[in-house]
Amino acid sequence: MGRWRCCWSPPLALALVGWVAVAVAAPTSAAQRITARLGELERSVPVEALARFARHGQVEPGLGEVLHRLHPEQRRSLRVALNQRAPVTAVMVANFLSTALGQRILQQLVKVLDRPPELARPALSAALILAAARAADGRPGLIDVLEAYPLQSLDLNLGAVLSLARQLSHDLNLDNQLFPALEALGAVQAPSGLSLAELAAQGPHRFSAEAFTFASRAGVTIEALALLPAGQGPFPLVVLAPGLNTGIHSLLYVGQHLASHGYAVATLDFPYTSNVAIKAVMRGTGAIPDPNAWTGQPQSVSELIDQVGRRWSGRVDTDAVGVLGQSLGGYTVVALAGAPLDWGHLRQHCAALADPNRVVVNPAVIWQCQAPGQVVERRDFRDPRVRAAVAVNPVTTPIFSAGSMAAVAVPLLVIAGSHDVFAPPLSQQLGPYTAIRQPESVLVLQRNGTHLSFLNGHAPLPEFLIGPDRSLAQKDLRGLSLAFFDRHLQQQRAPSPFVPNAQAGGGVTMGVAPLPLLLRPQLSPQQLLELLPGRSNLP
Repeated sequence: MGRWRCCWSPPLALALVGWVAVAVAAPTSAAQRITARLGELERSVPVEALARFARHGQVEPGLGEVLHRLHPEQRRSLRVALNQRAPVTAVMVANFLSTALGQRILQQLVKVLDRPPELARPALSAALILAAARAADGRPGLIDVLEAYPLQSLDLNLGAVLSLARQLSHDLNLDNQLFPALEALGAVQAPSGLSLAELAAQGPHRFSAEAFTFASRAGVTIEALALLPAGQGPFPLVVLAPGLNTGIHSLLYVGQHLASHGYAVATLDFPYTSNVAIKAVMRGTGAIPDPNAWTGQPQSVSELIDQVGRRWSGRVDTDAVGVLGQSLGGYTVVALAGAPLDWGHLRQHCAALADPNRVVVNPAVIWQCQAPGQVVERRDFRDPRVRAAVAVNPVTTPIFSAGSMAAVAVPLLVIAGSHDVFAPPLSQQLGPYTAIRQPESVLVLQRNGTHLSFLNGHAPLPEFLIGPDRSLAQKDLRGLSLAFFDRHLQQQRAPSPFVPNAQAGGGVTMGVAPLPLLLRPQLSPQQLLELLPGRSNLP
C-alpha cells in the first residue's frame, strides 16, 4: 500500500526525546568539565568522573559532592539514563535535526545550557551527531553524547535542568508502568466466545474503490477515495482521517475490512498535513500553510461526507456516520465528536515553551504550540451526522481542555500505545479521557504499542520506533473498530468488549502478547493520579 512515514518527523524523534533529552538534562555534563550554576552556587566536575560513575558506579570526591545533592532515586535514575542506548546513526540524527520539529525540540533542550543559544545549538547538535558516528556497536548512549560535546566546558542552567529532570523522573519508566498500574484497578479476561481474531476476519461483502477529487470551501482541491460494497444499500458510512505526514493508504486496511462487512468507507489526503502536501512544500511547489491550518481538518471531513452523500445518495447512509482517525486525525475525530477547541487553554500551556527555566520535550505539545497567538475564529467543529468516533493515538492536549473533552457528544473509543513518544499516552490520551462523560465511551491501552503500530506500509525505520508485530496491531484495530461501529451504527448488541464489566470495575483484558489490550469504560482523574504518585500535572 505504499510507504508510510512517521506522522511527526523522521525517525530520530524518539531518540532525541528519550535519551538525548536526558543527556543534556543530567546535572553533570561536558567534554572536559561540567559547570552547574544556580544563583551563587557553582560546582565543576570532570566528564571522565561522570563516565566512570555511569559505566562502573564509581563515585569520585568531586562528583560525590554533586550527587549528594540528589535524592537516592534521582542518582539511580541518572546512572540508568547515562547508560541508556538507542540504535540510531549519524545520518538519522542529522536528518532529524534538519527538520522543523527537530529544531524546535533542540531549542527547548538548549535551555539547560548556560550559554547563548547561538553557541549552544550547534555544539549540542555536533555532540549528538558525533556520538552516533563514534558508537562502535551502532548504539550510542547518553554518556557518549556528553563525551562528544565539542566545547571545553559545558555550563548548565540548573533551573532548566531541574525542570527537565522532574519530567524525566516521572516519564523515564512510564512505558512499563502504565499497563500494570491500570490493570491493578481491576480487570478480567474478555468473555469466552469474543475473539479479536474472529472480529478481524474478512467479511462476506465485495466492494469497489472509487477515487475522486473535490474543491473545499477554502478553494483547495482534495484527493479522496471511497470503498463501496456491492448492492443497493443504504450502507452506513465510516470516514478515515489519516495523521500528519501520512495519507489515504495509511489506514486503508481498516477501511477495506469495514467495507467487507457492509460499510461504505471514505478517506482523504488532508490539504495541509498529508505526506503529499508536505512533500510539495519541501520541493517548493506548494505554499506553506498558516501555522494553525491543521485545526480545520474536521471541516474537510464534513465536506467529504457532503460529497459522498451527493455522489452516492440512497446507496450510502450519511445521516449516521462513524469516524476513525490516527494521531492528528485523532484530533480531527474528537473535534467532530463535539469537543470544542480551547485556545485559552492552549495559550496557557504553550507559555512554558518561552520560559527559560522550563523545558518542554513533548512533541505533541510542541507541534500544537507553533503559533499559540494566531488562533482561528472557529472553535466548534461538531458534525451532528457523526454518531461514533474512534481516536487512535490522538493528539488532544492542549488544544482541548477538560471542559472540551466533557463536551464530547457521541461514544468515543480512545486507543493509546504505552510506548508512544510522539503523542505520549499520559498527556494525550489517558489524562484527557478522564474528563469524558459520554456513556459507552471506552479507553483502550495497548501494551508495547508505539505511535506507528497501527499504520500500514513499510519504511526503513528502527524496530524500537515501529514497535513489535504491526500485523497483530492492525488485526486488533480491525476487530476493535468493527465491534465499536457495529454497536453504535448498526445497534448490534452481540457480546462485545465494550460492555462495562461490574465484576472488575469495568476493566477487560484481551488480545495476545506482545500487544495485549486493556479496555476501561471509566477512568477518573483521582484514579490516574493514584496510579502515578507525584504526577500532579497530567498534561
